[in-house]
Amino acid sequence: MPRLIAALLGLLILAGCSASPLTPGDGPAGSAPPGAGAAEPPAVEVTPAAYDLVIAGGTIVDGSGAPGFRGDVAIRGDRIVAVGDLGRFVADRVIDAAGLVVAPGFINPHSHTHDDLLNPFVERDAKASLMQGITTEIGGVDGRSPVDVGAFLAQLAEEGTGVNYGMYLGQGSVRAHVMGWARGPASEAQLAEMKRLVRAGMEDGAFGLSTGLEYQPGAFAGTDELVELVREIAPYGGIYATHLRSEGEAVVEAVQEALEIGRRAGVPVNLSHLKIVHYRNWEKEDAVVRLIEEARAAGQRVFADVYPYRAPDYAVNRPLAEWAAALPPEHLLLVDGVPAELQGLTAAEAAAALGAAEAGAAQAILARYPSARVVALVSSERAMHRFYAADWSVVSTDGEAQPKLATAEEARRHAFHRRSYGAYPHLFEVLVRGQGLLTLEQAVRKATGQVADELGLKSRGYVKPGQYADLVVFDPETIADRTTWLSPQEYPEGIAYVLVNGHVVVDGGDWVGGRHGRILRRGED
Repeated sequence: MPRLIAALLGLLILAGCSASPLTPGDGPAGSAPPGAGAAEPPAVEVTPAAYDLVIAGGTIVDGSGAPGFRGDVAIRGDRIVAVGDLGRFVADRVIDAAGLVVAPGFINPHSHTHDDLLNPFVERDAKASLMQGITTEIGGVDGRSPVDVGAFLAQLAEEGTGVNYGMYLGQGSVRAHVMGWARGPASEAQLAEMKRLVRAGMEDGAFGLSTGLEYQPGAFAGTDELVELVREIAPYGGIYATHLRSEGEAVVEAVQEALEIGRRAGVPVNLSHLKIVHYRNWEKEDAVVRLIEEARAAGQRVFADVYPYRAPDYAVNRPLAEWAAALPPEHLLLVDGVPAELQGLTAAEAAAALGAAEAGAAQAILARYPSARVVALVSSERAMHRFYAADWSVVSTDGEAQPKLATAEEARRHAFHRRSYGAYPHLFEVLVRGQGLLTLEQAVRKATGQVADELGLKSRGYVKPGQYADLVVFDPETIADRTTWLSPQEYPEGIAYVLVNGHVVVDGGDWVGGRHGRILRRGED
């Protein structure tokens, strides 16, 4: 018996010696950690992420249309690298965006900036555009562009540009190059040469072909000729962007023609600066909307860009005598050639102030002030609002980055339009905050991500990792268009920061500038 007890004790001692020591996490759930004297694991130092710039604590409205959310945006080089709660980080600079919206930089799909490098009223740094949050512009619109797209873009790249810039090839310019101002259809040889130029433009990176069918000589082309040219852009994924043949009396037929051209050529259609002009045509709004929505329902890709003002450029600072018989007095806004107390009033309001009857308001004003000049409010505001509310519309300016002149009087004398300084702030001030026509997220999407999607810009238009750091930071409660028809060149309020490819060009509302834009070519990142 003593031998058996001794053997059992030996086995127990061996088992105890061979058992593995407990480590944290071993054993049944809830068991105590090792007793006193057990070695603690070494502390691990977590290195904070390092960034060039962090925009911290803003409301991120990312361009997708999704609700905004509070978070941070981290930038390294020219790209966004992180979005959300960044946790611990180090950065060369941190911008406090508390109470502000952080959105993608606005993409203007219809711009006349850089149409002519020698134009003294085009500013290469694009200050007017950047101060209102535009970081990307698409030119070559309304059928007007350099015919040699490659040479133009190379020159612009060499000189530098404040905004990212891409362009269409203009059909009117191509026709003028081949046919001059000749009316009538192109000959077989002329058509072949125009088609060759269109292909060359697409090879050089044009986003598509634009037309300005109210302008000569592009207007001399018939529908069939346009279809032949537009077909040339289809293999490249190009877009047909058209200033319609009519925006007034024949606007319905003009929309039909544009849709027919896109359908026959097999390309998307961009209806440029869509509007309905002259009050006698405003009831055509239903027919225009119906055509667009029926085409989209049938599978055709169609979108329209719209700017938020009632006067086109040709109706700015014109002689009252030209318009007196064409429009009701309430559609004529006096801007020059009258005493200061009448400036900014409609002809109807001015006539009342002068004790004249409204029925003969314009003539009564001309009798006293024959040099009176007006802004003609010819576009339908109701149609504009309906277009903006539709899911097929995006925002544009139809303007250019004009340098600011010394006085408002000088700006009026050059008939400068408010849109070049105030279109995007106007959208948020009036249509979002003032009228509630769009939500903040809808308006941002129409100015950013939706435009990028239509144009095929894969790395711009959204606040998300991998995108280029084109950003605008603004106060949704104070962003405002400060332009008026009497003072059309005023920088907006409420835009705190603007970034182009990671560079801060508007800092705390102040202009910094710099030519940090990139040349954009169709299909490139």
